[in-house]
Amino acid sequence: MTLTRLGVAAAVVALALGNGCSGSNEADLSLPDGTVRSPDDTGTAGDRASGTGDGENGQDGRDDEDGADEEDSSALDGEAFIVAHAVDDSLVVRDSAQEGADEVATLSADDEVSGKIVCLVVQQIGTWVQVELPTGEGERRGWVARDDVTLSRHRFRIEVSRSDHSMTLYTGRLAAFTAPVGLGPDAPGAGESLFIKDLVKTPDPTSPYGEYAYGLSGSDNDLNAFTTGNGVLAVHGTGDPSGLGKDVRYGSIAVGTEYVNQMVDTIGLPLGTPVEIVE
Repeated sequence: MTLTRLGVAAAVVALALGNGCSGSNEADLSLPDGTVRSPDDTGTAGDRASGTGDGENGQDGRDDEDGADEEDSSALDGEAFIVAHAVDDSLVVRDSAQEGADEVATLSADDEVSGKIVCLVVQQIGTWVQVELPTGEGERRGWVARDDVTLSRHRFRIEVSRSDHSMTLYTGRLAAFTAPVGLGPDAPGAGESLFIKDLVKTPDPTSPYGEYAYGLSGSDNDLNAFTTGNGVLAVHGTGDPSGLGKDVRYGSIAVGTEYVNQMVDTIGLPLGTPVEIVE
């Protein structure tokens, strides 16, 4: 059986948020201190904020139409996460921000389940961008030429609590939802800071991975692995909801079907969404 690769649209928010329009498809990287932060650069998990922002479709996620009150609007403010998308099917990563620096890796779209090379941006210096890499081996960070990537911005993040067996999706300082999860043997350990790098529609919705799986960075997920219930690092659905809220024998981070469908169909959770694992 084969799997279907899904392109993920930039964030479209329907969680009590309206849609606004910005005039540009290119992300504005300027933040108050002039830097772009990665998820582990500042503050604690509870202090960091993400939220709907200017994605590739230019939607700013503000509730102009429905008139959100000032408190709700301010809750959407916070740190923007910047995502780098490779222009071509390969992307050269170097160990410093200069032409001719040693290569850390050459990423290939053929190695990614999504068929896309996606990295989470740490910072930009001149014509170079430092990124978190999607790969599971070797260096976890490197530098890419700005001309080799396009950039988009969003304010989503996911926090998974191993002790509580729960997952919370944040948009800004607002918790969009908190759901029980089943943690399998492939679930990452506490302290891991990863990001979503692909979205897969599985061939069998009753499998350990359910109908959809968000593959995470830090692993070399293989298409065939999504049929077995083993060897995939992902936030995924489940064919057995009785395992939610506890440790399970198979899979990684299993979430109820209704929540996975909400992330895929209602929210359009973007690639490059940070996922932090806490105790």
